Amino acid sequence: MAITGTGGAVKLGSNKVAEISNWSLDLGADDVETTNFDSEGWKEYLAGLKEWSGSAEGNFVADDTNGQKAILSAWLAGNALDFIFEVSSGVTFSGSALVKPSIEVPVDDKASFSCDIQGTGALTLPT
Repeated sequence: MAITGTGGAVKLGSNKVAEISNWSLDLGADDVETTNFDSEGWKEYLAGLKEWSGSAEGNFVADDTNGQKAILSAWLAGNALDFIFEVSSGVTFSGSALVKPSIEVPVDDKASFSCDIQGTGALTLPT
């Protein structure tokens, strides 16, 4: 059954990052080539190292101390954060990541906050 994104959230531990309206996760893995003379003209591979990254964006909220401000502080200090990406209640992905935040303030629109997220270590999948 399909799930709408209306129940989504990005959290740092138990703290929700304020006014996020979109997030994404990108999952990847290396392919290790094992082709040899016995491969009968076909390339062969093994699954290699896995990686994950993502992004989040929404409205800029200057007083979001435990969310947006925590992301900015972690970037400044070079620290990883423990993220929870919630699709809906009970459907979550989680992992530790480094961040690259961005703030955009156009003259004719709202101020926005976005963040590139680079996973470090395993991503926990929904059970």
